[in-house]
Amino acid sequence: MQLIVITPDTSLGLEPALVNELFKCGLNRLHLRKPAFDKDSYINYINNIDSAFHNRIVICGHFELYNKLKLGGVHLNAHLRASPDVWDILADIPGYAVSTSFHSWIEIIENTFPYKYVFISPVFNSISKVGYNAAIDLNELSGLRNTCITARGYCPGIIGLGGVGSRELPSLKSAGFDGAAVLGAVWQAKDPVAETARLLGAAKAL
Repeated sequence: MQLIVITPDTSLGLEPALVNELFKCGLNRLHLRKPAFDKDSYINYINNIDSAFHNRIVICGHFELYNKLKLGGVHLNAHLRASPDVWDILADIPGYAVSTSFHSWIEIIENTFPYKYVFISPVFNSISKVGYNAAIDLNELSGLRNTCITARGYCPGIIGLGGVGSRELPSLKSAGFDGAAVLGAVWQAKDPVAETARLLGAAKAL
């Protein structure tokens, strides 16, 4: 299973240094999500990460930086997905570098853009958001995949998000998920690097 780490909304002390360590322990995909960051803040954050890892970083805003900094991808939330201005910028970004977030199976079925992968959430009760409880029936994934392939010959990678820790990974794997995205499990841990290594090991073992 693929493991994706999402950064916390507000930055922790020395966070880019921690992110470097996450990459060194084997993380292949990090979503840099900082709603309050302007473009210069994004640039400064990324420039404090070893350039060898820049192609593992997916940005959740200021998409014009994708080509400039040679990043790994861009990710759209529902608001950005609805913005014509954003799609103008995405014209210069290959479809295989674009992902998005959905909150129901029907949104994935109705989608026609060939995203590399999509998040669906919340699959379990959130660790980082109080009251954000599981709302996705994991057992529906198999039927959804068949529906998408029948209709379009394609189904994006399906990544479970929300309340995911090492104990939840087997349930996602058995339901047919392609991967998991984690936030609270890593950043609320006493040692985010050690927890990421543990999660990577658990995902690889499945």
